[in-house]
Amino acid sequence: MSQTMQKALKTNPISQTPDIWMIGRIDQFAVLASHLAQNNRLARWDSFWRHDGTGLICPPARKVAPELATIPGRHLLPDMLGKAARNLHLPAHTLYSDIPLSLLAASHLPSARILHGQGNYSLPAMRRAKKHGMITISDVTGQLAPIRHDQLATTYQAHGRTYREISNFLARRRIAEAHFADAVFAPSDTVIDGLLKCGIASNKIFHIPFIAPQCQTLLQSPRPKRTDTDIRLLYVGNISIAKGIPALLDAWRSLHASFQSDDKGQKISLTLIGRAQPCAKGIVQNLPAGCRWLGPLPQSEVAKHLLGADIFAFPSLSEGSSLATMEAMAAGCAVITTHDAGSPVIDHTSGLIIEPRDPVALITAVTTLINNPTLRQTIADAARKQIKNALMPGYGNRVELAYEQLLSRHG
Repeated sequence: MSQTMQKALKTNPISQTPDIWMIGRIDQFAVLASHLAQNNRLARWDSFWRHDGTGLICPPARKVAPELATIPGRHLLPDMLGKAARNLHLPAHTLYSDIPLSLLAASHLPSARILHGQGNYSLPAMRRAKKHGMITISDVTGQLAPIRHDQLATTYQAHGRTYREISNFLARRRIAEAHFADAVFAPSDTVIDGLLKCGIASNKIFHIPFIAPQCQTLLQSPRPKRTDTDIRLLYVGNISIAKGIPALLDAWRSLHASFQSDDKGQKISLTLIGRAQPCAKGIVQNLPAGCRWLGPLPQSEVAKHLLGADIFAFPSLSEGSSLATMEAMAAGCAVITTHDAGSPVIDHTSGLIIEPRDPVALITAVTTLINNPTLRQTIADAARKQIKNALMPGYGNRVELAYEQLLSRHG
């Protein structure tokens, strides 16, 4: 923990009574919930169903530590409705899970000082909480709808598609939550830029960087020793237009042709890992030479590919804060990404940042790293060091410091 944070926490000692009410998904909030529960601060956590691996209903995605399974606020009905809507291929299927969760969350008012909401589940509860003197926080992990539209609509149109939100109702509610809340947490400078463009007051915004849960394991894992001189490029994430896959593959065609005919005999390969979204089904069925798609893989297998890759390319058009790039940095890859990916990469120090939708910029960046192995290694080493330093204070401690600042501000 930094000296600044230690001093702040000493001045504003952290409460040891359950005073935080959380509303949010399992996967997005589990790290924070675990930290708050260990510090006896989690009064209630309204979420989809969660369990400790025992009982009759044990969906894998909802498994949490035993202490979190017993915290009040787990709801099975929204999960069941959402799954039924997906199976029936109903439009805007997330409405059938998200709205019931928001109503169930608002039906209880725990004894708490802070309501910390994430997603689009919190507005009804925020209104009740504020009437009872609670501080309300909207945790905005990704770009709000107007920003996503600006980032994606033109590109979708260029590929013969129309960009649409899954639910305009839920998109509007996310914006309303951010405006209504006393504070807004943002994971990256990219999201902060978007919030400001949407009219969120700058004095309400707190920059709370998040670190991917797998980073610690990857930092502690040695990179395998290799005898070949081949260059392995890797992408991990959904295969979609929004992730910049068309630009990546356009760049790859030129890169592969260039290095295949290189007198040095330098061999390069590109591996894509992730689920193909409907907009990209045609893309993965016609991949260029030298590129392979492995589909979604277990986290352990993804880690092996990250540790064995030389260059990680992530040319996303719209993110909140890319966990994939953090994991690639922790694994010791030289990362190429965009500002819109929201990653912690520092340009020309711990990675290379290029403009989105620019195959030429991607070709230049990859070529530079291939032809300059010293630069490639320097960037990779700096990335690992940066992630290691970011892990030291801990995400939970950063959030608690923001809590204390808000409690002091609101008396």
